[in-house]
Amino acid sequence: MNNATFLPFALPDIGDDEIGEVVSSLRSGWITTGRKAKQFEEAFANFLGGEVEAVAVNSATAGLHLALEAIGVGVGDEVITTTHTFTATAEVVRYLGADPVLVDIEPSTLCLDIDAIEQQITSNTKAIVPVHFAGKSADMDRLIQLASSRGIRIIEDAAHALPTTFQGKLIGT
Repeated sequence: MNNATFLPFALPDIGDDEIGEVVSSLRSGWITTGRKAKQFEEAFANFLGGEVEAVAVNSATAGLHLALEAIGVGVGDEVITTTHTFTATAEVVRYLGADPVLVDIEPSTLCLDIDAIEQQITSNTKAIVPVHFAGKSADMDRLIQLASSRGIRIIEDAAHALPTTFQGKLIGT
């Protein structure tokens, strides 16, 4: 492959400050937990608005897994999500023994089609996982109204879009 014609999907923005933090972390002896992880969690919670608690995990997949497990998703439950996402979104649902219910997207946002969600809700629907995509947000007003009227929890997947906002609020909040 010729580097002159290669168009990368995304380039990392890594400078001397980031490299210094990695070296400092490695030298601290605390690779997965400790003071720096706690500082990150606090800084991220403050970034989101300070009214939330942030828990650092190794991946968005792990975060989705913990969130779905925390609300009790399990065998016999259904979780509605989009077809337009990384496989992990549905995979964690299956890992917990539940069934993913895949719905299409709205072409204008590439996010969940709220009308399609409504058609798929059953008595087994435990949660909806909207995936905010490429800087676009799902219609959270409509989604929250629909989910709350049916007693369904929402777990937002913001891995592709943070710090996108919807109606002036950061997604995920």
